[in-house]
Amino acid sequence: MSTDPASKVAGVGLDDWKLPIFKKHLDAAGYRYEEPVQFTEGTLILRVHYEWVHELQPIIEAAQRECAARKSELNHD
Repeated sequence: MSTDPASKVAGVGLDDWKLPIFKKHLDAAGYRYEEPVQFTEGTLILRVHYEWVHELQPIIEAAQRECAARKSELNHD
């Protein structure tokens, strides 16, 4: 965990199948995160380190949009 007082941690809840997509977006944007913990069966909590929430939010939204598109593709097959 970061010792930088400006660093904060966001808990992001997601379905387990979404994890690779979220990691891809967070890695591309240079964010640091901890290995997820199971919340309930099929869902995870991913702890993401950030400084400014307004910078993290678009990354999370982009990952969620990709997940929604992937789910839509799977439902149409």
